[in-house]
Amino acid sequence: MSHPRLASLALILVLSVPAFSQTSKTPRVLVIGTGGTISGGADPVTGQAKSLTAKDLVALVPTLKGKVEIEEEDFTNIGSSSMTPEIQFRLAERVADVFRTRADLSGVVITHGTDSLEETSFLLDLILTDPRPVVFAAAQRPPRVSDSDGPRNLENAVRTAIAPQARDKGVMVSLNEDLHAARYVTKSHAVAVEAFQSGKKGMLGTVDNGHVIFYNAPMNRVTIPARSVEPRVDLVRLVAGDQGKFINFAVETKSAGIVIEAFGRGNMPRPVADAVDRARKAGLVVVIVSRTAEGRVELPDSLLKTGVISGEDLDGLKARILLTVALGATKDISTIQNWFHLAGGVIDK
Repeated sequence: MSHPRLASLALILVLSVPAFSQTSKTPRVLVIGTGGTISGGADPVTGQAKSLTAKDLVALVPTLKGKVEIEEEDFTNIGSSSMTPEIQFRLAERVADVFRTRADLSGVVITHGTDSLEETSFLLDLILTDPRPVVFAAAQRPPRVSDSDGPRNLENAVRTAIAPQARDKGVMVSLNEDLHAARYVTKSHAVAVEAFQSGKKGMLGTVDNGHVIFYNAPMNRVTIPARSVEPRVDLVRLVAGDQGKFINFAVETKSAGIVIEAFGRGNMPRPVADAVDRARKAGLVVVIVSRTAEGRVELPDSLLKTGVISGEDLDGLKARILLTVALGATKDISTIQNWFHLAGGVIDK
């Protein structure tokens, strides 16, 4: 038998709490288009290939109507193989400006090609500081084919951008129902829809039947107060018998920095070590990472004392992006090294 005072209290509580639908506002998201396969549509009359706008892409996802208010903006319209650090930086500045001026937005979704997605998303992750979600959506199959993955990936990205639990997760990538941290995601296959993976670090979560579910939180995130980017950063992968000629070429052409994918834990043959020494004496910032997909480098003190930077466990593409951004903020080697330590989770240096 229930107590009459408890029953009265329960009734008061029910009556005093308004229904969610009466008090909540419809979330609002900005979708920014940059081109890529996800935008590779076809003219409905001629059948000729044409590039879809952000508004066109949103129209392909009618299931979102009534659940979210979407605004569209076309930032650029290029294949992501044509992306440059300057364009990527301007995109980061645009998103930062949107967050500064639009308190009403729940988050931002960016449609992008898959070719350089892991690089663009990481560059934004290094610069943006707002806790609201920024989610990249892409496609391996264009919207002109019947089994395109673009509309599904876009829908999942928008759902993630309005999910309260997606805040403070950094920049994310949404493909094939998977959610990845920009820091760790890589493109591992040329055409497969499950191409984007996060290796041993693991993906952040999933979007399952409209439900945004997180299993992990991103670790070791670094933000850099860059005022610009330095695009003159080269990436060289060592091979058996390497004589260091591409490192020497970087010196001759006055590159600002170079990332070297060395063997194993950072091993280099003598001619390459000599080329690295010449690069440092010429003023290039040199970062060493491993050419393997996983694992940290451990560089000898004799090399570190010359100002060579340990790239920790970053792969070559991510290390190049970090150095490109870092050189837009400072030329100080110790500061740049510290950013690489933090990105690699090393805090005891």
